[in-house]
Amino acid sequence: MGGKAVLAAAKNKTDPVSRWAISVQARRGYWKAVVAIAAKNARICWAMLQRGDAFKLPA
Repeated sequence: MGGKAVLAAAKNKTDPVSRWAISVQARRGYWKAVVAIAAKNARICWAMLQRGDAFKLPA
């Protein structure tokens, strides 16, 4: 559900993650983009927990 929410909101944003999500959808299709976004979010969360860092928007 998180991947779907990010992709739906990405249409109105210009940050790097939103631009990446829209480009993945254009190249691979909706459902593959949703899975890719969810996987990316999981990797970001894991890295934050491992390092003890606060969230920083990826460049």
